[in-house]
Amino acid sequence: MKQNVVLIVCLDKEYTSSVEYDLASVLRGEYTLETIDDKNYLEEYIKSSHRIDTLIIDEELVGDFCQKQIPAHVYQLSEGDESAGKINKYTGAQGIVQALGADYLLKETEDQGRSTHLINVISVSGGAGKTAAALGTAYWLSRKGYKTLYVDAEEFQTFDQILRCDPGDDETDRNIAAAIKDNSEDNILTLVKNDLVSYMKPFHGILASYGLSAKDYCEIADKLRDTNDFDYVILEHRSGIIDSDTMRQILEGDRLIIVSEQTEHAAARITRLLENIGEYRGQSIIVCGRYKKYRPDKLSELISEDDYPIAEYIPELEDALTMKEIYSHNLFKDTAEAVV
Repeated sequence: MKQNVVLIVCLDKEYTSSVEYDLASVLRGEYTLETIDDKNYLEEYIKSSHRIDTLIIDEELVGDFCQKQIPAHVYQLSEGDESAGKINKYTGAQGIVQALGADYLLKETEDQGRSTHLINVISVSGGAGKTAAALGTAYWLSRKGYKTLYVDAEEFQTFDQILRCDPGDDETDRNIAAAIKDNSEDNILTLVKNDLVSYMKPFHGILASYGLSAKDYCEIADKLRDTNDFDYVILEHRSGIIDSDTMRQILEGDRLIIVSEQTEHAAARITRLLENIGEYRGQSIIVCGRYKKYRPDKLSELISEDDYPIAEYIPELEDALTMKEIYSHNLFKDTAEAVV
């Protein structure tokens, strides 16, 4: 397939870094995003000619750059001018997306005949990376063109730290709680935030303080699944607790992602769990989170991959895991492939 280069040239590294991830996440597969934000590299680059489909360049650099480069399309980054061919830098990635138009962007799958699949994400203990696995899988499914929704049924929701989204405040929490208690489809849909990953807006506080529980979120997932507006609903459950509501969701779901560490204790707990969901007829896969090469891998020793494949090993990174790291390191991409 022919690869068309979309090149961003801007020596403002903060701007380049802020738009690179979001833009790469929505470009169609035939487009490759490249960036130049280093002055020395730029000086070397412009000494020879390159094939560029679309150039997005700081207006102060366009003259020197285009002496040898002849891009098919040029957009100039401006501090405020929004005339034809100009993109206001302060509009961020969204400004570039609007300038490029739909021909550059991923297209959603057709709504006709959509059948929503429920993916349950659980772990047998805390700290295995369950939230990252749920969000990472949702992200790559979205990248493949599937309309995907993430729902967090944990009592204390912290996924805003990975998504880098606004966790809200007490007033926002009250509005969310009121919409959930109303339980009408229209009100619940107002809680869905459509971004790189579609998700239910997070609570700032603990669910119980507003008279809510994980069961309410399971019911929301059921309702949104029944609307048939999504290809996949990814429902994250509490760590280590398989109560009757969680078990019902597992048995009614299409996929089950079990996130675990590589220890013998974790492998033993997974074995017991699998024995207790014998009625489950969907597909089960295992993700090893926070994998450490220097420790023995008891998962592969004790779990039969013929019955329960280990889709992916996620290395423990030094920095906190965010969506940018998930994208840049291709984390959970194989997991998304496994559940399709």
